[in-house]
Parts: sequence; structure tokens; C-alpha cells
Amino acid sequence: MENIKKELDLSISDEEKDIAYVNKLNRTKDKIKYLRFVKGYTQKKTAKMIGISERHVKRLEKELKMSP
Repeated sequence: MENIKKELDLSISDEEKDIAYVNKLNRTKDKIKYLRFVKGYTQKKTAKMIGISERHVKRLEKELKMSP
């Protein structure tokens, strides 16, 4: 049980670090690239962390996949 609690604490801590990092990025597309493709967050979680709608994440992600 203690190990699970430690893992949850680390997970929350990592999430806070990720939010702090993306807040330093200027472009929303860069934030999405980092959270989705580097860190592996879901579209829903990414949207919540950035403060935009999930639909907007989907649209921007589609643009990212289409651009070279």
C-alpha cells in the first residue's frame, strides 16, 4: 500500500513539473507536442493541463500530423 501511495505522489509531482514546463512554452502546438508525443498524456488530460478544449487539441494535433 505504501508503494502505491509513493507512486501516486510521484505521478502528481511529475504532472506538476510537466505543467510548469509547458507554461514556459509559447505556442499551444509545442505544448501539445510535448504532452502528447513526449509524455504520452491523453487528449483529454492534455486539454485540461493546457486549459483548452479537447476538441481544440484534436484539431491542432491533426494539423501537426499533416505538417512536415
